[in-house]
Amino acid sequence: MKKTLYAIALMGLSMLVSPTQAQELLQRGRQCSTMDNLAAQLAADPAMAQRMAGIEAQTRTFETNPDQQRTGAVITIPVVVHVIYNTAAQNVSDAQINSQIAVLNEDFRNLNADGANVPSAFQGLRADVNVQFVLAKRSPTGTATTGITRKSTTRTSWGTDDAMKRASTGGTDAWPTNQYLNIWVCNLSGGVLGYAQFPGGAAATDGVVILTTGFGKGGSAVAPFNLGRTATHEVGHWLNLRHIWGDASCGNDFVADTPTQQTSNTGCPSFPKRTCGNTSSGDMFMNYMDYTDDRCMYMFSTGQSSRMNALFAAGGARASLVTSTGGTAPGGTTPTTPTYCASKGTNVTYEWIDLVQLGSINRASGKDAGYFNGTALSTTLPAGSSQTIFYSAAFASTAYTEYFKIYIDYNQDGDFIDAGELVASRAGSTAATQSSVFTVPATAKSGATRLRVVMSDNSATTSCNSYTYGETEDYTVNITGGLRTSASEKAALAEYKLFPNPTSDVLNLVLPADRDQSAVQVQVFDARGAELKQVRYDGSGMLNVSTLAPGLYTLRVTDGGEVVHQRFVKN
Repeated sequence: MKKTLYAIALMGLSMLVSPTQAQELLQRGRQCSTMDNLAAQLAADPAMAQRMAGIEAQTRTFETNPDQQRTGAVITIPVVVHVIYNTAAQNVSDAQINSQIAVLNEDFRNLNADGANVPSAFQGLRADVNVQFVLAKRSPTGTATTGITRKSTTRTSWGTDDAMKRASTGGTDAWPTNQYLNIWVCNLSGGVLGYAQFPGGAAATDGVVILTTGFGKGGSAVAPFNLGRTATHEVGHWLNLRHIWGDASCGNDFVADTPTQQTSNTGCPSFPKRTCGNTSSGDMFMNYMDYTDDRCMYMFSTGQSSRMNALFAAGGARASLVTSTGGTAPGGTTPTTPTYCASKGTNVTYEWIDLVQLGSINRASGKDAGYFNGTALSTTLPAGSSQTIFYSAAFASTAYTEYFKIYIDYNQDGDFIDAGELVASRAGSTAATQSSVFTVPATAKSGATRLRVVMSDNSATTSCNSYTYGETEDYTVNITGGLRTSASEKAALAEYKLFPNPTSDVLNLVLPADRDQSAVQVQVFDARGAELKQVRYDGSGMLNVSTLAPGLYTLRVTDGGEVVHQRFVKN
């Protein structure tokens, strides 16, 4: 626990405006220049200190009020990446930008595989921040966008004076900072990897700046800062996190569960490294807010998560992002797959998943640190089809009893709890390949959705658990021929009439005049997606449903050209 009282923390914040401390900050050389930038901003705008003190007060209220805590709700932040380049190498590719977004999502959702490397002393403090990021799909004017801007410049390098954030000084203007996270990628000078603006600063310059060679994976990224963690660190600042050592000898980062440490750590230290009397645990140098190499940063703490989440609560400095439409394509189409709960094992010493095979997904693997994000791998599953999935466990020595549970989010609502979405469940103590047969419901929603394979030695493990022994693997399946929500189907639905709805005995089905009645096939499915064979359509336009139990059903109409679904209620 930090011993510094909250009142002293606020007083420490106000001290940042002192000329002496500001000068010291500006004279320190470091890879991250966030505090240097803050000192310059405070000197130019004395009222900023008061705004930041207000944010601190709101943060403390949030941290001490359980009623304000979010429970599982995930904030999606639209991101615009401004690439400013002088050479072809500085013009980072879309793939490199996408890799950075992926790293941010893994790190802020606690889904990074290397999180298993966190020492046991801190494993229990690893936190899912419940924040995710998506490249903007809607521009400030409402048009479609890729979320990427590019600008060629004759300028060879940039300082930390925010010039890259203004078109008037050769850079690119920010998109509305109350609706987007702006990230500028450019060639920073002086060995600076990046810097960010804390909440409370000027709106026109709000955002994050990253060095071209420290951004994302592949392409221009150079070791030891080639795994995207510079952006994770700087976005942490943008969400109000301080350096873990508090930018002072045994300083204060305003977070209770991060051990006090003497100064920044660099490279990849050996654990434990004890400073400032933190003999029980040592420095949390694997925290994203230290200065270690990318490959040695693994975690945010629970306290850091709470501090960041305060910004999105009522009255929080970044609460406007909660309702931003920047991540939604024009017309209201959701641009990304739903947000799924975290699921992973914390120990793969003794057992792990070594095979998942379904259609064109065929992955044999070793240990994946408790979780593998295989959503880049996909296969196609026709609605109504029978499928066989193969899977197996591997063991270091003893073959323990393992519980496999396999899920598919058929209705694409971001969870696996709906009827029929647990497609396979099996227990056994064998390393042999096992298989399960399942039927894709005809009522499954068309499009890409999540396949989740969970293997645990605990029978109680479900689709959303942090459990001890075993692994979780996620993949993508593309449903075809299922329930659609496209504009074309909505138009088709308008041509089909189904009445009365609700009904107690008979449904009347009226087809468009240009349809061939003899080609029409009608099927009825229950809420689990199982077809009810006892209901038959005789071509007369009437469907007798009197034998059905009361409930919600789906009618599937196939006429050779269209596949249309309508739901009805049986009283």
